[in-house]
Amino acid sequence: MGHSSRPGLTTTLVFSLAFKAFTAAVLGGIGSVPGAMLGGLFLGLVESLGPGVLGISFQLKDVIAFGILVLVLIFRPTGIVGEVLTEEKV
Repeated sequence: MGHSSRPGLTTTLVFSLAFKAFTAAVLGGIGSVPGAMLGGLFLGLVESLGPGVLGISFQLKDVIAFGILVLVLIFRPTGIVGEVLTEEKV
């Protein structure tokens, strides 16, 4: 059980929020603020609509977020808006 000096703020909640922020940033493209915003919007829509569409429990929405993160890292590591760096940009 997490402990905090602020009521209602637990380590589980903080971890969950940080994980979703990281997932949104990776989904949109690291280093792209508009991409991170787009990734956050997409992640929010998929988490809120996905369990109902897939017919699974809404308690599994974190599993959906983790699955999206894994799929993005496998198939599009630069994210949706991310750009591939060329040797000229490095």
